[in-house]
Amino acid sequence: MSLIELMIAMAIGLIMILALSRVYLSSAEGAQEAEARAMLVDKLRFLHERFNYEFRRADFWGRVPADAERLGTLSLSGDCDGEFAFGRSAEADASRPLGLWASRDPPTGCSLQNPLTEQSYLAVRYAAEPCAGQCDTPSLSSFYPYIGFFVGSAPALPERGDENDLWRYGGSLYYLSSDETALRRLWISGGKLVNQEVLRGVEALAYRWCVNDGDGENAWLATDQLTPTDMNRVVAVEIEAVVSTTTRATYRETRSYTLSDGTRVASSPGKMYRDLAFVVSLEMHRLGGGDE
Repeated sequence: MSLIELMIAMAIGLIMILALSRVYLSSAEGAQEAEARAMLVDKLRFLHERFNYEFRRADFWGRVPADAERLGTLSLSGDCDGEFAFGRSAEADASRPLGLWASRDPPTGCSLQNPLTEQSYLAVRYAAEPCAGQCDTPSLSSFYPYIGFFVGSAPALPERGDENDLWRYGGSLYYLSSDETALRRLWISGGKLVNQEVLRGVEALAYRWCVNDGDGENAWLATDQLTPTDMNRVVAVEIEAVVSTTTRATYRETRSYTLSDGTRVASSPGKMYRDLAFVVSLEMHRLGGGDE
C-alpha cells in the first residue's frame, strides 16, 4: 500500500468517524430532551394529583358540615400567626381555624425555608383519618353540630357518638422556596409543624377562587382579593403552575410564561418548561345539613 493510498484511507475513515459522532451526539441530545419531557409530564401529573387530593379534603371535618362551630383549644409547636395558624386558642372565633386560606402576604410566626418573594401562600386543613380512641396527636371530635379540637385525652362522646367520631387533625401550608425552586409545605406531624419538600422545579403557582354569593351567582377572585368570609363560600379553585426540569446545557427556550396574578417566568438555558392549569371543585363547601 502506497503512502497516498494510506492517506486516502485515513481521510475516509476520519470522515466516517465524524459522521458517526454527529449521529451519536444528535441521538444523545434527542434522548436527553425526551427524558426531560417525560420528567415534566411526571411532575405535572404529580402536582395535579397533589392539589386535587388536598383541595378535595379541605374543610372536611368528619360528620359535620364545613360551617359547623369550632370548640376547644389546640396548640402546635412552630405554628403560624393569624389566618395561617393551625392551632386554636380559647378566644378563637367560632369559624377558626379556616379549612382553607390563601394570601399573597407571607405567614408570620412560623419558619419557612427561603420562600420566594411575590408568591401566593396556601393553607389547607381537615380531618385526616379516624383515630378510634388512640388520639395522641392534635385531633378533633366531630359530632353534629360541633367540631371539638383537643390534644391527648378525648372529650366525652355524645350519647349517639362512637370512636369513629374522633379524627386526627391534618393540614399543610404550601409555599415556593428558592432552593431548587421547589414546592414545600409545613405539615402537621405530631404536635408540631414540619418543613418538607414536595416537588422540585415548581417555578410559579397562582390560584383563582370561585366564590358563591349565596344567591346562585359565582365570581372569580384573585388571591389578593380574598377575605376570610370569602373562603367559606369558595366552591372551586383554578390552579396555574409553571414547572421546569434540567436538560442538556445547550438547550434553549425563548418563551416566557405569565400567570393570571401577574407572575412571570423567564426561561433559563439548560431548562425545559411546561405550564398547567386545572380546576378543582370544593364539595365540602356545600354548607348546612349534617347528622342531626
